[in-house]
Amino acid sequence: MTIVQVNHLENYQNLNKSKKLNDDQFYALAHYLKKKYGLNIPFSKKMMIESRLQKRLHLLGQPSFASYLKFIFEQSSKIEYNNFIDLVTTHKTYFFREDYQFEFLKNSLPLYFQQSGNKKRLNVWSSGCSTGEEVYSIGMIMNEFREKNYHADFHIIGTDVSVPSLQKAAKAVFQVKELEYLPEHLKDKYLDPILEGGEQQLKFNNREVSSRIKLGALNLNNSNYNLPVNFDFIFCRNVIIYFDMPTQHAVLKKLVDKLKPGGFLFLGHSESAIGTNLPIKSIRPTIYQKI
Repeated sequence: MTIVQVNHLENYQNLNKSKKLNDDQFYALAHYLKKKYGLNIPFSKKMMIESRLQKRLHLLGQPSFASYLKFIFEQSSKIEYNNFIDLVTTHKTYFFREDYQFEFLKNSLPLYFQQSGNKKRLNVWSSGCSTGEEVYSIGMIMNEFREKNYHADFHIIGTDVSVPSLQKAAKAVFQVKELEYLPEHLKDKYLDPILEGGEQQLKFNNREVSSRIKLGALNLNNSNYNLPVNFDFIFCRNVIIYFDMPTQHAVLKKLVDKLKPGGFLFLGHSESAIGTNLPIKSIRPTIYQKI
């Protein structure tokens, strides 16, 4: 895993001094994001990108998009580059999103653990973990299993391209409205109410789970994934939908390469690995097992 590096964005010098994102600017950004991250951003998203980035122009006192892009790519402001990537990527998530997958994980753990020879540690990868809700949802499921199977253990790696999102995940503080799909018994067991910024919020506060989670920045468009282990379970949900088809296939292959035989891959509800020649079989919609 590596922290995102700032690369030069070509062809932005022709842009004018406007706080509106013009077509040339958009196409330059879209080209850069596709080349580096595999993101497929159509022209219909131009207004959305402009709206998100205008907030940063205002906050930083930048007089134009040209000066803002120069600040990021020519002056190599690493912190602002991370903010830029955070704004142009999507982070919609919540606890136990697509809950049938978590139910499948919970129900499959006893047999999977037995068939694996009751090996001590199960490894899980959340490959687009965003602000942490997915990581902690997985952690609660795995810990509930561990408490009933004392010789079992687990380790979770959470990665994302957005450093600010990872920082929020590490902080593990959530607004009450972000927890509406979290079962009450798990909320009471794993989260504590705190007062932050004058608001009542909840902090994930279970060391048994937190000590087994490691977070880091990773670009799924990288040629290889420098991860220390292969995994029993990989979650890559609502991520590849933003890639073009060749990038989707390339990312799926690299994910399956990191999956142990018999391990499971979970995709988002609008994503599919059907039709690929990968060594996996469909178990349920969006759930695949490596052959």
